[in-house]
Amino acid sequence: MKRFLRVPVLAAVAVLLAASAASAVTSTSTAAPSNASAPTIGGEAAVGSTLTANPGTWRGSAPISFQYQWRVCGGNGGSCHDIAGATGQTYQIRNGDEGNTLRVHVIASNSDGSASATSAPTARIAQSPDAPRNISPPTISGDISAGSTLTASPGGWSGSQPMSFQYQWLICGANGDACHDIKGATASTYQVRSGDVGNTIRVRVVATNASGSGNETSAPTPRVGSTPAPAPTGCPKLAAGAVAVNVTDVGSPARLQIDKFIPSGLITSQLSSFSVRFHVSDTCGQSVSGASVYATAVPYRQVSIPAEAATDGTGWVTLNFGRLAGFPASRNQQLMVMFVRARKPGDPALAGISTRRLISLRVDLHR
Repeated sequence: MKRFLRVPVLAAVAVLLAASAASAVTSTSTAAPSNASAPTIGGEAAVGSTLTANPGTWRGSAPISFQYQWRVCGGNGGSCHDIAGATGQTYQIRNGDEGNTLRVHVIASNSDGSASATSAPTARIAQSPDAPRNISPPTISGDISAGSTLTASPGGWSGSQPMSFQYQWLICGANGDACHDIKGATASTYQVRSGDVGNTIRVRVVATNASGSGNETSAPTPRVGSTPAPAPTGCPKLAAGAVAVNVTDVGSPARLQIDKFIPSGLITSQLSSFSVRFHVSDTCGQSVSGASVYATAVPYRQVSIPAEAATDGTGWVTLNFGRLAGFPASRNQQLMVMFVRARKPGDPALAGISTRRLISLRVDLHR
């Protein structure tokens, strides 16, 4: 009887041993990494500084390896994107990072799996004190009409030298808002296009030196017109049938010109008197009537100084000179130099649209 009971007992023992073995296998842990404390970043948040990532603490079976990806984010730590190539444990803050924040994304891996965690954002990246800082905004000069060329001035900047400037022209709404870049418009000048009519234009300037960069945008131009405004000349329009314009109608930037003079004859040793005719025009080439003309010989006291006289309806005036004791100025005199001035009556002698000229008249003392 005992012999027959041993078989079931041995079988039961075998089952228990098998179950025990099976339980040991399933209880062996597969410890993939899990983050216990988030990664951190050490270093000064300033352009040119080097930051170092601490991967944080992780649970899981050893060994655990770490990979890094640095990210640039907005000033409040959001809107992040990966920085291409920034996959080391350290990162040197670059020009262009200023004003933003940085995070580091860490991937922990072991033979059982991987997991990731991201650091909190750094403080906002500060500029180097030697980086460019704008002290007066860029400006735009030129006629604001289709076909005209605008020129950008970069404005005033502080910071270490040398400093370079890049330009980006912007097309904006009629009130200077809703701006967007004009493709390819990256020179310091911009030719206004027909499609710009009715809009305004700004220019954004980026200043860069060895310590960083900064940017500033100009105020908007007035609305772009359809045709270039004619440059003011100051010259009046010649009336129908007239041969000269009146001096009172001539204004800046036009000027008077003494463009012709005709002496009455050769000045000789027998001189008692002579005359000179002077012609006055404006800078547009039109004869000018009513211009006051004054002339005197240099040096003085060779001949008398006539009173100022006005040009006639053809732009001509005649001045008469009488001999004085100072003529001839020397025994070998060959020229008589005269100072001649034309001005608008009422204007200061040396201001307004006045003009001055030196002329030379031939002298022959052998006659």
